[in-house]
Amino acid sequence: MTFAAPSAFYLLLLLPALWLYQRRQRRADAIGYSSLELFEGAPTTWRQRLLFIPPLCLHLALACLITCLARPQLETTDSREDREGISIQLLVDVSSSMDMDIQTEDGPMTRMEVAKKVMEEFVAGDGKDLTGRPDDMIGIISFARYSDNVCPMTLGHDALVYMIRELTINDRPNEDGTAYGDATALAAAQLKAHEDREGSLKSKVILLLTDGENNCGEQMPMQAASMAKEWGIRLYTISLQSTHPSRLVTTDEGKFFRPQTLSESDQVLEKMALATGGVYRTAHDLDSLQAVYQEINTLEKTKLKEVEFSDLDDAFSSFALAALSLLLLRYILNATLLRISP
Repeated sequence: MTFAAPSAFYLLLLLPALWLYQRRQRRADAIGYSSLELFEGAPTTWRQRLLFIPPLCLHLALACLITCLARPQLETTDSREDREGISIQLLVDVSSSMDMDIQTEDGPMTRMEVAKKVMEEFVAGDGKDLTGRPDDMIGIISFARYSDNVCPMTLGHDALVYMIRELTINDRPNEDGTAYGDATALAAAQLKAHEDREGSLKSKVILLLTDGENNCGEQMPMQAASMAKEWGIRLYTISLQSTHPSRLVTTDEGKFFRPQTLSESDQVLEKMALATGGVYRTAHDLDSLQAVYQEINTLEKTKLKEVEFSDLDDAFSSFALAALSLLLLRYILNATLLRISP
């Protein structure tokens, strides 16, 4: 317990002076008598033994009131954990080439099925290595020749997972193709618009998953990457390919497999990522794609900040109630059991 006005306790020094004054006053009001020898040996009654209680109640009540003036306060200390989420746009290729099969432990799966499974685990967690992104604003954009805003950025991840499961490969020949330059530009523009509405965002990320080269669209990939860089958006590019010769590479970000030779399209994806401070990775099956998303999940961590705060609550009510009770007890005793007849 703390006191906001501890100087009020100096008033307690007046209580001894009050006691001396009352003592002198009682003596002044006493009746003079020539001799008390006749009263020697007379028994002391129980009322006489209790006569000290009313003055004591008065002094204790005054002490409680002085404590109220000192403003007693109870301090409650607590802490909370502030989570600063990340704004993420998931870009997924839905062109016809994503219908190619990939061998997994559960049998053959199309590239699209593998991509959907890993993206769902990235968003909601898999109970093992991927813990999910519950604090992040996440949206989905699919693309072939044209980009489609599948799900706007949201914290409602149940709906987001449903949208991921409903993704299908584009089956219209006149809309087939791969235009990840347009998709990246659209994602960057949406992140910028979201920042303008919500205020400064600490971290903005685009995850681009494709299995081909940019062969259509209006925006060139490097132009879209430049837009992302200008708006402070990191771009992670993932190339989902068939099995090919690769070698283990060790960098500051960790260890990963990299093709021995990069195709022209992969070089573009790598340049896009490096230009924005992101990374470029390749995957050829379910396990390698999961490893890529696990790495990105580690790189883009939700920022945690523990904030401690204290709250002061006035605690004078108990002292005020005690003072009132003591004064009431003094009045009752003086009016009944300990009443002194005039």
